[in-house]
Amino acid sequence: MPQTLPAEYRDLVGDLRQLKDRSRLSLTELGRTTAISKSSWERYLNAKQFPPRHAVQALCRAAQVSEEAVLPRWERADAAWNRRGHTTSPAEPGPDQITAHRDCDVDDRESRANRSFGYRALLAASALITARPWATTAAVLLLCTAMLAPAAIIHASYKTAPAAAARPPICRLGSCEGRDPLTTACEDPVTVGSRTAADGTRLEIRLSPSCQAGWVRSWPTHRGFRIEITSPDGHAQPATAPTALPTAGEMVTTAMIAAAHATGLQCCYYPSAGQPGRECFTAGS
Repeated sequence: MPQTLPAEYRDLVGDLRQLKDRSRLSLTELGRTTAISKSSWERYLNAKQFPPRHAVQALCRAAQVSEEAVLPRWERADAAWNRRGHTTSPAEPGPDQITAHRDCDVDDRESRANRSFGYRALLAASALITARPWATTAAVLLLCTAMLAPAAIIHASYKTAPAAAARPPICRLGSCEGRDPLTTACEDPVTVGSRTAADGTRLEIRLSPSCQAGWVRSWPTHRGFRIEITSPDGHAQPATAPTALPTAGEMVTTAMIAAAHATGLQCCYYPSAGQPGRECFTAGS
C-alpha cells in the first residue's frame, strides 16, 4: 500500500484483508455473497478506493465476525481520509500519464475514423432506400426474421429445460458431528439463542436448518475461557481459546453437533480457570 495513505486507512485495509482470508472466499465468491462486485472488492482490498461502511459490514457477516470489532477502526479511517481531502497540488505528468494521453489520442483518431465510415454507410443506405423502397423493406423484414428465429428457439428451450437441482448440503445430522462450521458450507445458519456473559463475552447458539446441526460462536475472546454446546441427549462439543492472546475481533466457535431443531440445545460458558463457575442458557433464550 502507498505509504502516503493515512495510517488509520492502512490499518483498516489490513483488517479487511484478514477478514477476507478468514472467510475463505475468493473475490468472485465474496462478490456473490455480499452483492458487491469483484472489481469493487479488488479496489477496496488494495487501497485503490476507500471502502463504504456497508461493504465493511457485509465482509464482517461473510467472515462471521462481529461488526462492533471492526466498525470503530473504519470510523477512524474515514475521519482520517476526510481530513486528508481530495485535492492535490499540480505535478508534472509521469510516464503512466503520458502513455495514457497517447492512448487517448489513438482512441480518438480511431473513433473519428469509425464515425466517418458510419456516416458513409448511412448515406449509402439512404440512397438505396430512396431508389428501391419496397425491396429495402422486404430485405429488412427478412433480416429481422433471421435474427429473431434463433432467439425464439433458445427461449423455448429454456422454458422446457428441467430446473437445476438445488446444491445439497455437505453434511447432515451425524455426518456434521465434530466438524468445523466454517468449512462445511452450511450457508443458512440462524441465531436461535444468545447471551452476553457477565464479563462482556458475547455468546450465540447457531443452527443450520439445511445441515440440521448447531454450534456456538463467541467473541471477544481471551486466554483461558471455554465454551461448549450440549445436545438434547446430553453429549457436548467444546471449544477452548488458544493459549496465545487472540487478535482483536477474533471469533471462536465450537465443533458442530447434530440437531434436527433448536429445542434442547444448551450453551455453557466457563470464564477461566481463575474465575470458577459457569453461565448456561438454552436455545430460545
